[in-house]
Amino acid sequence: MRRYYVAAVAAALLVSFGTLCAQETSGQEVSPKPSFKGFVTNGFWDNWEITVGGGTGAAFFSHTSLGEPGKYFQGFGELSVTKWLHPVVGARAHFQGGTYATVNSALETVKWPHLAVHVDGMINLSNWIGGYKEDRIYYAIPYAGMGVMATNFTDASQNASGTHGAACNFVFAYGLQNRFRVSPSIDINLELKGLLGMSSLSPVRTRNQGAFLHMGNVSVGVTYRFGKRDFVRGAAGYTLDDIESMKREAEKAALEAEAAEAELRNQIAEAEAETKAAESRLVDAEREIKELRNRPVETVAAPTDMVFFDYGYGILNNEGRTRLDVLAKEILAGPADHVYEITGYADFQTGSKSHNEALSLKRAKTVNDYLVEAGIPAERLKYRGTDAGEQPFEAECNQVVIIR
Repeated sequence: MRRYYVAAVAAALLVSFGTLCAQETSGQEVSPKPSFKGFVTNGFWDNWEITVGGGTGAAFFSHTSLGEPGKYFQGFGELSVTKWLHPVVGARAHFQGGTYATVNSALETVKWPHLAVHVDGMINLSNWIGGYKEDRIYYAIPYAGMGVMATNFTDASQNASGTHGAACNFVFAYGLQNRFRVSPSIDINLELKGLLGMSSLSPVRTRNQGAFLHMGNVSVGVTYRFGKRDFVRGAAGYTLDDIESMKREAEKAALEAEAAEAELRNQIAEAEAETKAAESRLVDAEREIKELRNRPVETVAAPTDMVFFDYGYGILNNEGRTRLDVLAKEILAGPADHVYEITGYADFQTGSKSHNEALSLKRAKTVNDYLVEAGIPAERLKYRGTDAGEQPFEAECNQVVIIR
């Protein structure tokens, strides 16, 4: 019987792996840097999941189990809470309660209750092999952990087995969770799980039963994902240290003369693996900024400026703060009754819609707060974020706030 169980688990693993490989080669784009590099750690309350489910399972002795395998299968329910620390690595606390059965020497089926609690380490194999994708439909998640199990704690099971008192011991948990994404917050799970404990956990004793008790389970459940559900990558193919180094290079080059600007654009394009088209769009954006700054006073009643932000961030860099210091002086010297509109933008070609809308608003508020601290009356400023329908430039130039 053990051979049948092991063969079934092996077949399920092969099917899961085949589904994963088929999905990754189905024409969808796959990240070239699939797992650990370049991700920003989310907050403690982000990427939590709660799962409720139920299924059937059987407990077999490691050496000899009597009777037909069908007599062993009973039902159980389960509840688990999972925290994903990274797109690939997570931890889970799992609770299971239900009934197992053992066939005694008289070939009678004796049912006995069980409660098990275990803590598992989770590996998202799909994200590890195929690269992190928030809209992936299928996930293969193997896991392993340790816990405790209590059994035979009801009068009915003790009377049926002719024993006294409950049993409690450690168990080793292992398995494969197959997840199917239904929506950004809901997954359907098909889980194959094994529990390995001492044979004393079963209240029934048989000849040549062996030292261990193997419990195999199959369950179906629903997972709800709450908090922040996705992970943010700094830049595909680069670590956070790489990105910080590129920022420092850009800030230093921005202070150099006009002759060094062409070299600066080449360094940024090379570091971010941008194409010549992206470099051309950056040049157009800089030219527009110069035209706005050089426009005669009689045609511009009040100063106008742009502040660029680093990719994916809502924090001012040194160049942005310098621009705002100059703009604050121009505003104070300009028309006293002019109200300035601060509009934040984001690149909606990457990331989720809700994340980019929130990022555009955060950028606008950051500029607003800095100008207020610089002495501009708050009533002379108003700020707002934008959605995908308002994109002033091509994608690479939309990491910007415009003050009019």
